[in-house]
Amino acid sequence: MLGLSRQGLACEACHYFCHSACAPLAPPCPVPAELLRTVLGVNAETGIGTAYEGFLSVPRPSGVRRGRQRVFATLSDLRLKKYDAPDPKLSLGCSGEVAGGAGPLSRSPPALRDPQFSAAPVLASDVIHAQSRDLPRIFRVTASQLTVPPTLCSLLLLADNETERARWLQVLGELHRLLMDLRPRPLPVYTLKEAYDNGLPLLPHALCAAIIDQERLALGTEEGLYIIHLHTNDIIQVGECKRVQRLAVIQPTGLLAVLCGRGPSVRLFALDELESCEAAGAKITESRGCQSLAAGRVLQASTPVLCVAVKRQVLCYQLGPGPGPWHRRIRELQVAGPVQSLALVGDRLCVGAAGAFALYPLLNEAAPLVLGPGLATEGLGPSEALGAVELSLSEFLLLLSTAGIYVDRTGKKSRSQELLWPATPIGWGESGAPGPERAGVEGAEWVQSVPLKKVRPLNPEGSLCLFGSEKVRLTYLRNRLAEKDEFNIPDLTDNSRRQLFRTKSKRRFFFRVSEEQRLQQRREMLKDPFVRSKLISPPTNFSHLAHMGPGDGRPEAPEEKSRGRGRNPGPTRPHSFSEALRRPASMGSEVLVAETDSGERPLSSLSIPALPCPGPKGLGLPQLP
Repeated sequence: MLGLSRQGLACEACHYFCHSACAPLAPPCPVPAELLRTVLGVNAETGIGTAYEGFLSVPRPSGVRRGRQRVFATLSDLRLKKYDAPDPKLSLGCSGEVAGGAGPLSRSPPALRDPQFSAAPVLASDVIHAQSRDLPRIFRVTASQLTVPPTLCSLLLLADNETERARWLQVLGELHRLLMDLRPRPLPVYTLKEAYDNGLPLLPHALCAAIIDQERLALGTEEGLYIIHLHTNDIIQVGECKRVQRLAVIQPTGLLAVLCGRGPSVRLFALDELESCEAAGAKITESRGCQSLAAGRVLQASTPVLCVAVKRQVLCYQLGPGPGPWHRRIRELQVAGPVQSLALVGDRLCVGAAGAFALYPLLNEAAPLVLGPGLATEGLGPSEALGAVELSLSEFLLLLSTAGIYVDRTGKKSRSQELLWPATPIGWGESGAPGPERAGVEGAEWVQSVPLKKVRPLNPEGSLCLFGSEKVRLTYLRNRLAEKDEFNIPDLTDNSRRQLFRTKSKRRFFFRVSEEQRLQQRREMLKDPFVRSKLISPPTNFSHLAHMGPGDGRPEAPEEKSRGRGRNPGPTRPHSFSEALRRPASMGSEVLVAETDSGERPLSSLSIPALPCPGPKGLGLPQLP
């Protein structure tokens, strides 16, 4: 309901919400309850509606020590949205239009559909920088952030008074419990995973990224193009690329398109040559000054093409493998204004320029089709053309920086409903797989919101992005409908001690734990008795030779040794009952002493071999000579 250019209307009597364009068609007040089907003013199935709103204070982006800033918060569409409100007197106008303040905050709002969502008061130990008089007015909102590794994010909010804080906690808690009891249909379609170790010093400076294969990622920075081996942690700097702004992998041809340079131009690298530091690639000379590119396949996905935008000109190339030139120009287009976006839609190229879109056929010389003419005159104001999505053969979704507009195949507006952004978008991506996300786009329905801070998309698909300020993380958005991840994500730890080391070659690095850190980790592990016991390996090649009794193998005491060397040590205890029966009465202790002094251990009854009997008496030992 709350957008950048258009906002919603609310009935103060019956709490009926609708868009501004839908107000003439709204039912008369009061609206019957069976038509509302709302929970605290919110439809639990669609999530549309506003449950509560008011003014709060949040910590400044530079830190809570710098103070707080006042925001206008709305619990709308099952999300806690925050808008800048420098003027404390902002409130609902007489016409019922929601006052949004100066502009939306950039941070994504927490969603109440999240099972980890919670809202609770804080303790003095939780807010050590807060004043004691503000403690009864502060509460914390917590939501999940990453699935792998599991991480949570929290936001401290300051209400105007204790009564207002209690009201916020009551509404947030009751609405979350009702949503969990009603179990609304699962709409989230992406699982967020950390793609690589956040200790890599290249990540904060990354401008773009691409997934090459299951074991490699390409990362573009101001300094150059880097290939990261996910499991060996080897990093290679390829070519002489500087300020890499865009990467596109063309798998059928085994090529990587790189937009780089101060005066940006396009270079083509073979995926097999990325292991060589000296690979220079093939430069497209006509692409100097390129501001956008798009790669895909036409002719029923059989022919790979690359489209490059240079000011008001679009150059289209056909790509192919081979030892010779990898590109061949097939089309040249002239656009009315500077190109802002490029996207391949079937066998046509959608070009966005000056807030308008046009479809150019690539297989013939037919005239272009203008999509959504006159959108700038419908109250949207100046906007940038971000891209277009083909929903069906008869409908397109045009993505502008202010809103999303639905148009038919003739280019005219097909729906009065629009997609409204809660904040200015900085990028977009389409997974291309059918499922809930496609249903959400077709039905103009919000499906997922993740509270990430300072997000920067790195690839056109939106599957790789950076977020965070103190600790920058490379995040992979995995489609839940996909059978597996697009690449093998290595096992990660949140407190890695890896460092980037340079080898003999200035372009090869390895990202590993140093020898000093490894020894320190080993010393820390040895301090733990449980871990130390695990480091001792069990015996190997073990075989049982003889049974050991309770006294066998025990060292003999000194006094027993001296007593055993005497002439009359007394009777010796037999080792077993059978040995006592076989010992003759005339046999003295000298025999036992001799056996003991000779170093041979007396044998037990289980190990003495059978002896022949001399005669019918049969129980004694044979006579000694």
